[in-house]
Amino acid sequence: MSEEIPVRIIKPLVWNFEVVNKENAFEEVVYSARVSGVPDVVQDDKVFSMMVENDYSSVLEHIVIKFDPKMSKGNAPEFLERRLVSHSGYSTRYVEVSKGIDKDTEGYEVIVPLHLLNPKYKDEITKIITENLRTAISTYRKINKSGVPREIARYVLPFAIAAGTYHVTINLRSLLNFLGLRLCVRAAPEIRCIAAQIYFALIEQLPQLRNLIGCRGFMRGCCPESDVTGVRVGKQIKSYPVCIFKSPESEIYIPTIKEMRNNDKFIKVFNREKAVKAQENLFKNWAK
Repeated sequence: MSEEIPVRIIKPLVWNFEVVNKENAFEEVVYSARVSGVPDVVQDDKVFSMMVENDYSSVLEHIVIKFDPKMSKGNAPEFLERRLVSHSGYSTRYVEVSKGIDKDTEGYEVIVPLHLLNPKYKDEITKIITENLRTAISTYRKINKSGVPREIARYVLPFAIAAGTYHVTINLRSLLNFLGLRLCVRAAPEIRCIAAQIYFALIEQLPQLRNLIGCRGFMRGCCPESDVTGVRVGKQIKSYPVCIFKSPESEIYIPTIKEMRNNDKFIKVFNREKAVKAQENLFKNWAK
């Protein structure tokens, strides 16, 4: 029988989000664009949106964002794939796993897959997932107390342990690349949750971005996920959310690159306002 250890299921979390010099941050992009030759007759807000929409993204690197995310040990490597991300991480080499940022919190935090929070899996979570997590954590504590260093004991920790805590500095160009990839319905649920929280924090501090950013299809005007079964074509995969942009009959239809090239489902009118509302409703669910 495994040791009775308090285990709390938590959600992935983003906090301490800050656009550095946020009141004037977009002016850094405007200034850089004018240095590159954009004339003064173009208004500042138009310059900013033009840089984002046309992917003249080197100037976006002058905007710096800082935040602290918490995620599972297993999904942390997926987040750290970002280019040009500076991060300082909570080290399980030196600190006991339950003693993270929230030092006053008792027990061990875990992040379980979203699908397992469905009520129909309730008994399976309690009986299988939680007991296996407790067994792994109990083993970690036991071998650590026997003299094995924490950096070795941590090898038995489960994928779900909430040990991926970082202080992050990233420029706007790299952050938009992250959002374009991870706000897609094909992204893993946990990373979608992180991305959705970042999306709302970012448009709150840089409202000029609200109608310009989202998944790659929204930002590019065409989706790179051509012929992806269960997302753009074929039978819908239950574990993926429905892509809100895939129906040719919709006012917010976004063709794939292949459809655009073939011109077989091309539409002339795109309702951007409806598209923004639709994707934000989706992102709100993910952020929860």
